[in-house]
Amino acid sequence: MMCVWRNSSLELETFAPSILHPLAVVEVSVHLLAAYVIVRKTPSRMASVKWTMLAMHVLGAYLDLFLSALSTQYFLIPTASGYSSGVYTDLLGISVKWQAYMFISAICLSGVSILGFFENRYNALVKGSNSRLTDDKRRMIYVGAHYVYAFTFILPITFTPPEQEFGKAYVREMLPCIPQSVLDHPHFFVYAIDITLLTYLIAMAAVVIAVETIFFFIRIVIYLSSQRARSQKTYKLQLQFFIALSVQIVIPILVLLVPIGYIVFAFSQDYFDQALNNISLNMMAFHGLTSSLVMLAVHKPYRKAMLKMLPNRLYPFKRSKSISQRDGAIVVIHSSRLF
Repeated sequence: MMCVWRNSSLELETFAPSILHPLAVVEVSVHLLAAYVIVRKTPSRMASVKWTMLAMHVLGAYLDLFLSALSTQYFLIPTASGYSSGVYTDLLGISVKWQAYMFISAICLSGVSILGFFENRYNALVKGSNSRLTDDKRRMIYVGAHYVYAFTFILPITFTPPEQEFGKAYVREMLPCIPQSVLDHPHFFVYAIDITLLTYLIAMAAVVIAVETIFFFIRIVIYLSSQRARSQKTYKLQLQFFIALSVQIVIPILVLLVPIGYIVFAFSQDYFDQALNNISLNMMAFHGLTSSLVMLAVHKPYRKAMLKMLPNRLYPFKRSKSISQRDGAIVVIHSSRLF
């Protein structure tokens, strides 16, 4: 195994918290604002997607806050070992084993929420069903089974960790370059020695969710490209919303490509570089924030709601209305004013 240790500040356990903890303050503000806009400013024509969009937003926000404040990770990739800091460790005393379980489950839950959103769009557009999820038992079982899977698929590894002294000896043998102080950390935990099963479980979950999401995505694209869709009066709105949704999902995924690409490379090539490990995990914590900002920008109703919230001095070209009555008739006068 290639083992790189530079004695750099980028490799320290304090590196991630120094960036992610201040970021958490920004994330909480943005995520709460985005949740408020979804709940209060979603127009009636988007009512069918309101709650699935909120679920997707909340789970993505939770993954962000998990990494930045609740359980900041210090993992020694490509070994399945390390420890965490943050609210779960320092205040609640949750073991690193269960924090690792929650981290992997949170990633899967975020993926399932995206799948659920596309399933909702497929059901409404392609199948033409306006029924709510709670009114359709088959859909409830289908979506519910995926959420149950997200909570349980990693349990076989969680319940079978190695004996920790043996695990530490294994990590020391695999990573001779790391300081002994890392292994001596009171919360250091070896999640698994043979990562074959761990890799298989994570890869299988990723493939299952990705394939189903792509299926719904393609079916929706085919529908919106068909003459049947073009004959509908609401085609333009459906297309605009679908494009905006795709942008909202694709951009955060692009943010994740670099850290995920590095992690896959590290595992496949047995390459260890703690500075790159820390940087990659930091980058992953930005994906939900990116998603919230893009959502507020690309969806027209949300963008308008945000602009209305801005003070006049920040958005001077606001449309204003003044109403006057002349001879019993209401005259609406639109004006643009520069403050």
